[in-house]
Amino acid sequence: MKEHSGGKSRSLKIISLAAAALVAAGLVVLTAGCTLFDTDISVPGDHRTIQAAIDEAEDGDTIVVEPGVYYEQIDFSGKNITIRSTDPEDPGVVAETIIDGRKRGSVVTFRGGESEDAVLLGFTITSGVGTRGQVAYEEEGEEVVNEGFFGGGIYVTGASSPTITNNVISGNNVDLDGGGIAVMGNSAPFISNNTIENNASYSGGGITVWESSPVIEDNLFRQNRSQYLGAAISVDYGSSPSISGNEIHNNSATGGGGIAVWKSDAMITGNSIHNNASIWTGGGISVVDASPTIDGNDISRNTAANYGGGIAVSGEAAPTISNNQVNKNYTEESGGGIAVIEGSQPTIIDNIISENTVLYGGGGIYVSESSPSINSNNIYKNLVQQDGGGIAILNGSEPDLVGNIIDENIAGRAGGAMVIGEGSTAFLEDNTISANQASTGGGLFVQRSALTLRNNMLTDNSAREGSGGAVILVLGSSAEVTGNLFSGNYALEFGGGLVAYEESVVTLRDNEFTDNEANLGGSFIGFGDASIDLNDPDDNIYSGNIPEDVEDIEEVEDNDQDEEDEQ
Repeated sequence: MKEHSGGKSRSLKIISLAAAALVAAGLVVLTAGCTLFDTDISVPGDHRTIQAAIDEAEDGDTIVVEPGVYYEQIDFSGKNITIRSTDPEDPGVVAETIIDGRKRGSVVTFRGGESEDAVLLGFTITSGVGTRGQVAYEEEGEEVVNEGFFGGGIYVTGASSPTITNNVISGNNVDLDGGGIAVMGNSAPFISNNTIENNASYSGGGITVWESSPVIEDNLFRQNRSQYLGAAISVDYGSSPSISGNEIHNNSATGGGGIAVWKSDAMITGNSIHNNASIWTGGGISVVDASPTIDGNDISRNTAANYGGGIAVSGEAAPTISNNQVNKNYTEESGGGIAVIEGSQPTIIDNIISENTVLYGGGGIYVSESSPSINSNNIYKNLVQQDGGGIAILNGSEPDLVGNIIDENIAGRAGGAMVIGEGSTAFLEDNTISANQASTGGGLFVQRSALTLRNNMLTDNSAREGSGGAVILVLGSSAEVTGNLFSGNYALEFGGGLVAYEESVVTLRDNEFTDNEANLGGSFIGFGDASIDLNDPDDNIYSGNIPEDVEDIEEVEDNDQDEEDEQ
C-alpha cells in the first residue's frame, strides 16, 4: 500500500491539439464520447495530497484518488466537487484508499454551505478526533451550553448538505458527540450505503445530529460505542432526520443501544435494529421528550438493564410506534419489549410484540405514570418472571387498549395477559385475550385500580395455582364489565371467569360466560366485602360452567362452617 504526504503540485487541464485547432479556426465539433475538457483531477498523479487538489478544484470537478494511505485532514472549502476513490463499488478499493486523520482533528469537514453536489465517495476514513465546537439548548427554562469535540470522522456544519456514500467510517473517537459523523448547524447531508463501525463518543458513537435534518439510509452501523445516548445514532435537540433502511447491530450505550432521540422529531422507518445493548434504558431505541415516528422496523434481540429491552419511551415523549416487529428483546426490569414511563403518551399501533422477556414487570409492554394508546397490536408469547406477561400497567397510568390480540403470554406470578395496579385506570375494548397463563389471574390481575372492560373476548386463560382464570380484582379495585365473552377459562381455586376480593366492586352487564371452570364459581364469584352488581333480571348469559355459579361466598362459608360444627 502506498503512503502519501504533503508537497506542491500543479493542476493539469488538457486541451487536445485537435480541439485547440478547431477553436482557433472558429469551429466547434462535438462527437459521441468526445469532450473538450477533462475535469478529472488525479491524486497523486496531479497533486500529492487530496487537500492540494481541493484547493485547485472548481465546482463540478472530480478528484480521483488512487489507493494508498493519505495522512491528512481535508476540508471541502465550500466547493461542490466530487472526491472519490478509483472504484467506490469495490470493497477492496475502498479498504485500500484511506484518509487517516492522525488524531489531529476531523478527517473530513464540510462547513462552507456545500450542496448535494459535494460528494465524498468510496474511502476508508479513520483516526479522527473531531473539531472543537459548542451546542446550546434550553433545559427547564435555562440555556445550557456544551463544549467539546464533534465529528471524529466527518464534521458537517454551516447549513451544508453534502452527499456521503459508499465509505467505511471506522476507528474515530471524540470526547463529546459524533464519533463517526457529526451533523450540526442546520445541515442536511445525504448519508447512504456507508459502513460506520468501531467509533466512540459521549453521545452518537456512529452519528450525532444537532438541529439538522440529514437523510441517513441503507448504512451499516456496528460496534459503535456511546458513554451516554445513541450508540449508532443520536438525534438531539431540534432535529428532523430521516433514518431508513439501515442495519444497526451490536452497538452499545448507556441509553439507546441503537438509536436515541431527544427533543426532536425523526422518521425512523424500515431499519433492522438488533443485538444492541444498553446498560440503562432502550436496548434498541430510546425516546426522551421527543415525538418521532417509528414505523416498519425490525427491533429484535436487544437488551437493556432497565426499561425497554426493545424501545424505551420517557420524559413525556409522544412517539408514534407502528408496524414494527418487536421480538425477543430482554431487560431485567420493566418492559421486555417496550417501556413507557414518566408521563409519556405514545401511540402504539399495529405492531407485533412477541417473545420478549423480563424478570420484573411487563413481558411485552410496561407502562408507568403514562397514558399510551395501545391499539391493534399482536402481543403474544411474552414472558415475565413475576407480573404482567403481556402488559404491566402501573403507578397511576391511564392507557386505552383497543383491538389488540393478547395471547399465549406467561407470568410467573400474576396477570398472564396483563397486570393493572397501583392507582391505574385502564380502558379495554374489542381485544382478544386468549390462552394466557399465570399463577393467579390467568388473563387480567387488577389491584387498587379501575378497569373498563367492554366487548372483549377472554378465552382459554388459566390461573394454574390460584384464582381468576380470566380476571381477578383485589384490594378495592373496581370494574365495569359489559358485553364481553368469557369462555373456556380455568382457575384451580375460585372464579373460572372472574373473581373479586377485598372490597372490590364489579358491575356485570350483558356478558356471556361459557365453559369456564374453577373449584368454586365457574363463571364468577365474589368474596367477603366484594360487591358484584347484576341487573334484575340478570342479563348475562351462562352455559356449561363448572360448577354452577356461586354469587355469595358468605353463604358457602356458613354452610362449610355448619358442616365442620356437625363433625
